[in-house]
Amino acid sequence: MLIQVSKKLKKLSKILPSDLYVVGGYVRNSLIGIRVNDVDITSALTIDKVIDVLKNTEFTVKVKNLNTGTLLITSDNEKYEYTSFRREEYNEGGAHLPCQVVFTNSIREDAQRRDFSINAIYYNVTKDELIDYYQGIIDTKQKIVKTVETPEYVFSHDGERILRMIRFACELNFKIEENTLKKSKNYVKNIKDISGTRKFDELEKILYSDTKYSLAEDKYLYGLKLLNKLNIWQTFGLPCFKVKYKMVKKVRNKLLGLILDIVNTVKPENLKEFLDKLLKENFQMNNKKYEQTIHILSSYYDALKKLDNKQYFFKYFDCFLDSKPLISATSKYIANKYSFFYNYILTHHLVINISDLSINGNDITKRFPKLDKKLYSKILDDLLNKVFDCKIDNSKEELLNYIKENYVEK
Repeated sequence: MLIQVSKKLKKLSKILPSDLYVVGGYVRNSLIGIRVNDVDITSALTIDKVIDVLKNTEFTVKVKNLNTGTLLITSDNEKYEYTSFRREEYNEGGAHLPCQVVFTNSIREDAQRRDFSINAIYYNVTKDELIDYYQGIIDTKQKIVKTVETPEYVFSHDGERILRMIRFACELNFKIEENTLKKSKNYVKNIKDISGTRKFDELEKILYSDTKYSLAEDKYLYGLKLLNKLNIWQTFGLPCFKVKYKMVKKVRNKLLGLILDIVNTVKPENLKEFLDKLLKENFQMNNKKYEQTIHILSSYYDALKKLDNKQYFFKYFDCFLDSKPLISATSKYIANKYSFFYNYILTHHLVINISDLSINGNDITKRFPKLDKKLYSKILDDLLNKVFDCKIDNSKEELLNYIKENYVEK
């Protein structure tokens, strides 16, 4: 049974003075016959030895992590992540932070540190053969996610592996082996020990798992049900065991739908405070994504409050197409009402943003240097309203004359 690899990878295997192996998703996906993305390679060679051997070759090397013996090897458009065979020892807790990494010549020991049998199949590029210590080939054919060694061994020091277990089952349309799933519940508390960023990353991958390989429609719902069944939501900082899934089933933006489902389940007294904690502290969203998410959610909630059309689009014109599906899932009447106004703005080329005005702060300063700059925000808002209502034209001179008449000559 052969795994197809590139000519460059074959060439690399001939340069290195030790058998070179491909391991992980590349081998698994090749056996299934689906798209292959990252190429993870490994051997008994230390990274120092690999760096030395690849000097003055077509392969460039960059150290990614000295402690874990990880390199990024590139040649033209091909990239490989290389790791040396190793075994790992851990302290208490579930953050999967090894207290000691021991490099070894044993591929068997390297396989033992991995998570699931389907990810622990090695393909020897040098000898063109498969090595499988945990019946990963059989599990791949039978579409089963099962731990290497015992579930206790795999989950006891790594909460993230429970989320990965769910994610792989969703992405690949596999079932989780009964004992693996049952025993994983005993270690759910370890998820608290991993960072919010890593938890959020896995959660997003579960939400959009259907699109990874397009192997099963709505398989993400299986993942969400497992998050409830295993009582995982509390490890995300939620004051509930289960989330009632409704909006996430109706909208394409699964993340926004899930956030609304969480809000509707928890029913927080202070919505802004709750969302700030959920997104910033528990999910650890970066600032850009946080601001975008809050903006869309605010657009949704203000629409349900039936904010005045003009004021609504002054605030949310830029994100209406993102919030419209959420609004429509709750009230088609409100969605249609705002959609009509949105299309009217587009059709008639109405000025809707201060940036669309024919003047800016620099123009005001140049014409009226003595005018208090603290008034600029008020002035520009006033101009936007007047232009939008067609009371003055959006021309530089008319706007400046309006400022002169209403703010300078008072």
